Amino acid sequence: MYDVVIVGGGIVGVSLAYRLAEEGAGRVLLLEKGYLGGGSTFRCAGGIRASFTSREHIVLMKRSIELWGELREKLGVKYERSGYLWLISRERDVERFKEYSRVHNSFGVETRFVDEDFVKRVAPYVDTSSMVAALYDPLAGKASPFDAVYKQFLAARSLGVEFAVGREVDSVRVERGEARGVVVGNELIPARSVVVAAGAESVFLLRRSGVELPLAPVPHHAALTEEFGRLFDPLIIDVETGAYAVQTFHGHVLMGVEVEEEPFARPVVKLEFLEKVVSTWSKWLTWLPGANILRYWVGYYEVTPDHHPILGPVDGVENLYVATGFSGHGFMMAPVVAEELAEWIKSGKPKSEEAARLTLARFKEGRLIKELAVIG
Repeated sequence: MYDVVIVGGGIVGVSLAYRLAEEGAGRVLLLEKGYLGGGSTFRCAGGIRASFTSREHIVLMKRSIELWGELREKLGVKYERSGYLWLISRERDVERFKEYSRVHNSFGVETRFVDEDFVKRVAPYVDTSSMVAALYDPLAGKASPFDAVYKQFLAARSLGVEFAVGREVDSVRVERGEARGVVVGNELIPARSVVVAAGAESVFLLRRSGVELPLAPVPHHAALTEEFGRLFDPLIIDVETGAYAVQTFHGHVLMGVEVEEEPFARPVVKLEFLEKVVSTWSKWLTWLPGANILRYWVGYYEVTPDHHPILGPVDGVENLYVATGFSGHGFMMAPVVAEELAEWIKSGKPKSEEAARLTLARFKEGRLIKELAVIG
């Protein structure tokens, strides 16, 4: 009998496994059907920020940023506070971002408007000729998804967590309103608590177990250039389109921009994306058309109706917990989600009131949360 079985070996599942092991939560098993990080985690940009517009996102992400710093100190995870820079090229967007900044500042996130000289210092290879304003977030940063998963996996394993990679969970066994474990093939793996942190797969797995999630996997695209020297430190965002670009720890430029996709669509590459991402970023990165794009991939955002995650226990099923629906913010939130879920499992309630508002029950009760600062 396991004390906790975690389904899903992305950043959320691995972070939770490490957290539970640190807190001596007993016998823990993590099951991953593919390879660790092989879902959305290794397809994400690695950006980390608290500059959102909802109390839930801001408060939880401020704590997550503290925990990212602890991961760097304890495990040597590649993480740095290199900032976010929102590049504005239309006058009509300025007042909107002034209001966002007022919200950030009211929660202690010190975003501020910066001048062209500042932009040139932190982003020397960004062309500012079309810039009318820029908002900077000094609290934000980035981490390496590969490093974060691998080092937490090694640490969790050294503390006794068992990992079963390449084993697909068919369903959660629910009897008389209580989760009893997970079913893999013909085998029941018994557990006192089950956590489903399987990203986009969560909706299908829990449906087979009688639990419906208001969650839709939506394909998102990203491309990676060849390696360069220092081009820009912050993750940069084109406000007009919501496109992002970040220079990785190795010097590659990772870029994303939204293209039209249907929920539950298969993740397939599209020439339209490459044309749009190069066209969008050529406004700011005028050297981009001469660069080589080395890789292009598609992953899922698992999107909820209010773009906030689904966390915590499932009403009507004792000992079953979920952590999914991050809508593109799962990597940055993983440390605080692990902390909150570990506390929930141990004591029956989370550490913060903000996490308590993110349960599945909010959709049935009509308590959706508003968030404006979602980027693609």
